[in-house]
Amino acid sequence: MNDALARPAPLRAHLSGASAKKGSIDPTNLRASLLTLILRVSAYLGFVVYVPSVILGVRQGLYGVVVIDTLAISVAIGLYHFDRLPFGWRAGSICAIYYTLAIGLLVGVGSISQIYLFGFSIVVVLLFGLRAGLAAALLSSLSLFVAGALGHAAPEMMLPGYPHGLTEWLVITINFALVDTLLTLAIGAVLVAVSTALSRAVETGASLDRERALLRTLIDTLPDVVFTKDAAGRFVNCNPATLALHGVEREDQVAGKTVFDFFPPEIATPYHADDLAVMAGQTVMNREERGLDGTGRVIWFLTIKVPLRDAAGEVIGLIGVSRDITSRKHAEAERVRLLAELQMQIERMPLAYFTTDRYLRFTRWNPAAERIFGYTEAEVLGTDLFEAIALRTTTSSTARVLERIRDGTFATHYEAEQRMKDGSTVTCVWHHALMFDEDGEFSSLLSLGEDVTAHKKLEAQLRQSQKMEAIGQLAGGVAHDFNNLLSVILSYSELLLEDLGPSAAMREEIQEIHNAGQRAADLTRQLLMFSRQQVIQPKVIDLNELMAAMDKMLRRLVGEDVELTSVAGAALGRVRADPGSIEQVVANLVVNARDAMPVGGKLTMETANVTIDEAFAATHLGANPGAYVMLSVTDTGSGMDKQTLARIFEPFFTTKERGKGTGLGLSTVFGIVQQCGGAVWVYSEPGFGSTFKVYLPRVDAGTAATLSLSSAAAPRGSETILLVEDEDPVRDVARGILERSGYRVIEARDGAEALLISERHPGTIDLLLTDVVMPKMSGPELARRLASSRPGTKVLCMSGYTDDAAFRHGLVDARFAHLQKPLTIGTLTRAVRAVLDAPVDVPPS
Repeated sequence: MNDALARPAPLRAHLSGASAKKGSIDPTNLRASLLTLILRVSAYLGFVVYVPSVILGVRQGLYGVVVIDTLAISVAIGLYHFDRLPFGWRAGSICAIYYTLAIGLLVGVGSISQIYLFGFSIVVVLLFGLRAGLAAALLSSLSLFVAGALGHAAPEMMLPGYPHGLTEWLVITINFALVDTLLTLAIGAVLVAVSTALSRAVETGASLDRERALLRTLIDTLPDVVFTKDAAGRFVNCNPATLALHGVEREDQVAGKTVFDFFPPEIATPYHADDLAVMAGQTVMNREERGLDGTGRVIWFLTIKVPLRDAAGEVIGLIGVSRDITSRKHAEAERVRLLAELQMQIERMPLAYFTTDRYLRFTRWNPAAERIFGYTEAEVLGTDLFEAIALRTTTSSTARVLERIRDGTFATHYEAEQRMKDGSTVTCVWHHALMFDEDGEFSSLLSLGEDVTAHKKLEAQLRQSQKMEAIGQLAGGVAHDFNNLLSVILSYSELLLEDLGPSAAMREEIQEIHNAGQRAADLTRQLLMFSRQQVIQPKVIDLNELMAAMDKMLRRLVGEDVELTSVAGAALGRVRADPGSIEQVVANLVVNARDAMPVGGKLTMETANVTIDEAFAATHLGANPGAYVMLSVTDTGSGMDKQTLARIFEPFFTTKERGKGTGLGLSTVFGIVQQCGGAVWVYSEPGFGSTFKVYLPRVDAGTAATLSLSSAAAPRGSETILLVEDEDPVRDVARGILERSGYRVIEARDGAEALLISERHPGTIDLLLTDVVMPKMSGPELARRLASSRPGTKVLCMSGYTDDAAFRHGLVDARFAHLQKPLTIGTLTRAVRAVLDAPVDVPPS
């Protein structure tokens, strides 16, 4: 079997038509080889016979025989050496030589020479075939008869004791012909059989050579490494791929070497162990092996090794085939890496990921799905999608879904509520991918789901916030304009009441007008608190101290059937807020809780330091990360449903009976907390009470003292006041109040007119009393510009609201005193007097 991989034997030369070595038998051209052999024997042995024959012929005087012998040997030698002559010429010539020798010697020497006639027939049959041989035998017999009949035959050829005539010579010829014919037939038959056998053998050998050449060509062109080894594990044959692997160019650079000559011991040792196992009769199939190429690069092979046996079945070596699978190994490693990376991403992704089979039964379930729905992977694998997370009230059956998949109407992206393990619901946005097999049939479903429950809540909170903001803007705008009207109503009603005596007619009616205006002012103030347009005077306060101061009042407020408990937080931080506003927040929350417990219950108030993190802020609109002081009010009342919770902060929304509530309590709380930069969070369930949590930012520093107005009688004065107000009725009533109180008043409709009046006024201006928001120029801007020419002039700002516009105009700046509309005689005169009597001016810069 080694020959199977060996290069073609010299037989290839014969198959290609090249001449065989002179004197050897070429089985592909037997007659040519026989001719060469006959010529060679005739030349060499004939010369040996020629020498004694010539000597004898000269002695006996047989010079004709000498000539014939000389001619014959010369022609034989010439034919032997001139092998380029055509076969027919050479073969015919040697046959003619034998015939000539036979006739000549028959006549000249005697009957012994008839052997040349036999030789002539034999040579003819060998060189030209059986038919030609039989013809030669016939020619020999006729020649013998003619020679005898003409008396040229040697006498000793005749039979002793018989007469010498034609009859006798015919008998001799017939016997010769019989022997010659039989000999020719025998040799011809043998030659035909040998020729046939040789032709078959040559054809078989040629076929084998072609197969070997084809096999070798195939092996040499294979990209796989192919080799054979002997019983000692030494390489015998190999193909070019093997040479390339070892970095050599010729096969003899590999032959006779072992794997230890090409690989380090840690690689060669297992190779050799496999070789020994194969030598023992085993077969190595599809063994993945690590190796090195000629440059030292690590490569991988898939190897097959089988025993190589001789004709007796004994193992004499092995044959191996190794396929380079380095690219495949790298691809597998990359695939494993990508799968691991994908698996890691699936494990870590915040989206729920699952797959199902063709019947919508779960086959994969990632940790995010476990977190979102509460089921572990082991709990859902093999279960139906509708048994686990789909709401039965909002989904169809499995068959219906499969039908939609088949007809192409299944939605691959949508939002839906899903059921969790504990029975609650979660809102998810789904992205589905439908997988199909090679026949186009649905095979599996791959789904990604995002929990948008918090987003949906934030959207609802945002809508609520936008609605509240819009309502607040509307309420603030209405309250601002209404305050100007109330300023006129309250001020003129107070002026009328001062002018009328206690028993004057219409006094009672005017008092009712004043009282109604005051109640309207209170409602307007609540609207401004809700819309964050209430002028506040913030201080750094301690909620625990404020709660302690309110304790008795709150207990009287809730009544004896409500158990009130206060839990003060330890080391409570401070907040910056208007104390009166915070008291109103507490009172409103307590009243709201009391009203939710008509038959009594428990009310718990608690303060604590809290820190709002990013996660809390992300799910509670309006809350920002940071440090806060929390005030919570929890009752055991009737609680609220979702619809009520969505509207509790709207102005004028109330669940109380008609006439028992204005609906401004919680909206006022909302406005005050928002104005302080805080947030309100509410949790309530019907039948389980409610919890309100107010978060106010913690502070570490104090703030400037705010203007404090006493409730004493309206003070008087004689200073000069520059009054700037764009609303004529408000300006008129303010001027009237101030002039009645003894002040000298200079009026201006806007800031530009006020600056012009200031330039033309020769005397001092003790106080600038200005509205905050006016056309062309705001009150604070006017105060700053007036300070450059009149640095001693004090400032008092009036405003009906302090929304974002008021903040931009600087009203909350502690350098300016401010007065909340609507104006009354008392509030205006006390505010003016307080500013004028302040020991230090606060000039803007």
